[in-house]
Amino acid sequence: MNEIETAAARFSLLDHAPIGQFVLREDGVTLFWNRCLEAWTGINREDLLGVNLLEHFPHLGANKYVQRIADLFHGGPPTIFSSQLHRHIIPAPLPGGKLRAQYTVATSIPGAVPGTWYALFAIQDVTSLTETIDNHRQALQRAMTEMEERRRAEAELVATTEELKRLNRIFKERSIRDGLTGLFNHHYFYKVLNRDFLLAARSGCDLACILLDLDYFKGINDSYGHPCGDQVLKKVAQVIRRTVRQTDIVARYGGEEFAVLLPATDLAGAEVTAEHIRAAIARQNFHLGESSLNVTASLGVASLCAHRPRTPQELLAAADQALYQAKDGGRNCSRAFASDASAATSLFNH
Repeated sequence: MNEIETAAARFSLLDHAPIGQFVLREDGVTLFWNRCLEAWTGINREDLLGVNLLEHFPHLGANKYVQRIADLFHGGPPTIFSSQLHRHIIPAPLPGGKLRAQYTVATSIPGAVPGTWYALFAIQDVTSLTETIDNHRQALQRAMTEMEERRRAEAELVATTEELKRLNRIFKERSIRDGLTGLFNHHYFYKVLNRDFLLAARSGCDLACILLDLDYFKGINDSYGHPCGDQVLKKVAQVIRRTVRQTDIVARYGGEEFAVLLPATDLAGAEVTAEHIRAAIARQNFHLGESSLNVTASLGVASLCAHRPRTPQELLAAADQALYQAKDGGRNCSRAFASDASAATSLFNH
């Protein structure tokens, strides 16, 4: 009995498996091709047995496949070709011409000669989610009873899943953060503002908002360059963050403008916080290469209970108007919103 006949007898049980399975020798010669693969590909196994698989599927000669399976012929651990990165390892058409999406596990198994190894490929059709789950479970159970090495593959899958969860957490965090300052971005600030406004209005609690704009910031960019301007923005973000409470929301609102949302804070408390921020920025010395400078900021303050905005947008607009009043009042100051600019409350003018 030659090697192909021996393989046919040894792997005949795989003809009854609902997944595609084939066996390769180290030189790429096909030793077994099950009936499922015959049905999927339309290729009779008699045309494949004893023939190098690359004659029918030359794409498998690419490094991304050859390098991954090379260790299998030395008893190496299983390797997985996912349905996302290796969608059609063995092209198999469905009715209508669409190719089956595939999830493939390649495993080392002892060869016919002691000390040699074959590569056994088990291919699942994951085109249908239901079939994917059922076939994966069945194939995994069969493989686990036959090969201890398959457990390593399962451990790799678990590790990959945990890594994906970790990356998803990082991606979610980055999606709500400003890339330069690390503060929350405009979109996330607006989302929290809408949420906290509704909660405060329903519970009767107060909610305050501060908008802050750096004075004459364009001159910094023009005189020192945008990289230096970015350093100033990052430092200002740190100053604001350490000046307010941990429960306060600090965001880069746009350009050189920042926003602070203060839950359960009335207008008087927000005015004090605004002055602390203004003073902290004014005290900060910014080192830009061999030069150093001081920066000032103008701030506008508004609150839910003091100004009775009907919507989150009106609260933000009130703080924005107060900011403009602070700019008109000479800058490096904070002002609480007043509908009449001449009646606005001027805070700690300098």
